[in-house]
Amino acid sequence: MKHASTQNTSGTTLNKLRLLVALPMIIIVLGFGYIIGDAYTQLRDFDRLKQSVQTVKLVSNLIDSLQLERGVSSGYLSSSGEDFKKVLAEKRKAVDSALTILEREGTLSYRALEVIRKRLKALRSTVKGRTIAPSSAFEAYTRIIREFQVDYLKLLTSVDDTDIKTRLMAYTNLTYLKEALGQMRGGVNGLLSLKKPDRKLMHMVMLARGEYIASLERARSLQEPYYVKKLETVIDSPQFHYLASLLEEMEKHQFDVQTIQPREWFEKSTALINRIYQIEKEYLYEIDASIEKRSKEIYLKLAFNIAALILTTVLTFLLAFRLKNDVGRTIRLLEEYKDAVDRSNIVSKTDRSGRITYVNEKFCEISGFSAEELIGKPHRVIRHPDTPKEVFDKMWATILARRPWKGVVKNRKKDGSDYVVEVTVNPIVNNEGEIEEFISIRHDITEILHMHETIEQTQQDLIYRLSEISEARSKETGFHVRRVAEYSRLLGKYCGLSEEEIKHLVTASPMHDIGKVAIPDAILNKEGTLDDEEREVMKRHAAIGYDLFKDSDKPLLKAAACIAHEHHERYDGKGYPRGLKGEEIHIYGRITALADVFDALGSERCYKEAWPDEAVFAYLRAERGKQFDPKLIDIFFEHLDKFLAVRNRYSDSCS
Repeated sequence: MKHASTQNTSGTTLNKLRLLVALPMIIIVLGFGYIIGDAYTQLRDFDRLKQSVQTVKLVSNLIDSLQLERGVSSGYLSSSGEDFKKVLAEKRKAVDSALTILEREGTLSYRALEVIRKRLKALRSTVKGRTIAPSSAFEAYTRIIREFQVDYLKLLTSVDDTDIKTRLMAYTNLTYLKEALGQMRGGVNGLLSLKKPDRKLMHMVMLARGEYIASLERARSLQEPYYVKKLETVIDSPQFHYLASLLEEMEKHQFDVQTIQPREWFEKSTALINRIYQIEKEYLYEIDASIEKRSKEIYLKLAFNIAALILTTVLTFLLAFRLKNDVGRTIRLLEEYKDAVDRSNIVSKTDRSGRITYVNEKFCEISGFSAEELIGKPHRVIRHPDTPKEVFDKMWATILARRPWKGVVKNRKKDGSDYVVEVTVNPIVNNEGEIEEFISIRHDITEILHMHETIEQTQQDLIYRLSEISEARSKETGFHVRRVAEYSRLLGKYCGLSEEEIKHLVTASPMHDIGKVAIPDAILNKEGTLDDEEREVMKRHAAIGYDLFKDSDKPLLKAAACIAHEHHERYDGKGYPRGLKGEEIHIYGRITALADVFDALGSERCYKEAWPDEAVFAYLRAERGKQFDPKLIDIFFEHLDKFLAVRNRYSDSCS
């Protein structure tokens, strides 16, 4: 009966140990899998939403340009053509530019756009040769515009976000309203240029007027109060009254084409359309703001999930420690059953002088020594030199006082390798209270320690991944942050930083531009030079990155806060955000500044080409003592071959 009970206790102990090791890893793997999968799905859907909205904006811009070309074409065909020739060429150029941008950046079918191009080319040819009636040209342009409006409506069906889809539908009313006004502008322009009534053109104008009235009513019913008020302001404008009175005259057949100049009409009607266009642009801005809000919600959700994972992991490890205590209590029970302990643990016994009197098979397996090689020897035969002598002095003082001693000890195997055990040494006392012997029960925790090292490495990898997300938003490669980290390692090493400082610098430097996650895409990925206002927005990323980490008491995150805050400071004090000078700038900031600029100058970006090496080196030398720490510049050129080797190893062409 005692033997059965011992087996059950031993089995429970082993199961708890397995759970102690496996459970945290299972939770971490599942947690990271869920977070990565969920984030990927949401970011993919969000990217599709942004692409759809971007295409809607490009289509809207193209329709506006086509409306202008249609209106000018009507005037060109209905007159001698000379008054409209130059303007028509400008409008056609604007349409071609808008169509090219739509082909390059939109999501519409390339083949469909090619068909439209061919039709537009044929239509322009007949207009240029004046072989088509104004009304026919007007109809042909209108058909093309309507096809784009249909594509526009199809794009709306791909938008899953209810709020943004509602806003886009409301925006559609504005575009149809503007198109109706554009038809009236072109039709009336043709009539005025002909200087005589044309039934077909007048009929088109009246149909457009009906569509305009219907679109206006829909806009009033669906738009938000703020934009309804803006529409009412347009309706009360002189341009609108001019349009309304002229159309009333046309409806009552009192319209005199001889008394009104085409240019006057075209300018006033265009001014009215432009006011609608301004409302349309403002509404698009609101839609962009909604998308930006959605983006923040996605990243907040991701942050929440990560926090939940961390909390779950902490709770899991607390449970693991609790299980560990249970294992300790179980081991104390097994002290009464030495034979059971012998089968389930690494066990040794020593006499009162500390010489080994017994080792079990597990002891031999882990140490590599045979029982014959160990019996009669002191325990120092497996002692590792990394374990301080004070540990053993304290142990002997404790067990000689008839108290059990517990600790973690690093041992040495026969082949010279090491292993780590959690050991409990208990004095065995006889009835007279004298110590008979000591029994040591050990648990191998080498794998657990290795697991902790793996988790630490995973944390470093996570920092790299977060850095790569930031760089991906600005269309830069993940190798940029790795190169900056390795350049920082070299600079830290050669300028005399400690190993711990270099470790923090290398791990934290990839986070130097993390603040860019809060910079709008329109500025972050702008092609060409930023204006002053945009540049000030861009500069905020240094303070944003600092705010993310400034309240942490962890050395690594403190280093990340420092680097994010100071990597745009200049040695001559002309940098930002605080204008620090010389060694007022932390060495981490000075190192990362040089590493970042060296890599940025030699890399291609959406707003610039990569500089040749000669130009990069010349710039760095010129900025010695100005933008950069002169000592670091000297170190850089002294060890230039090392930096170039890093660049080659992590080049953007790597797969």
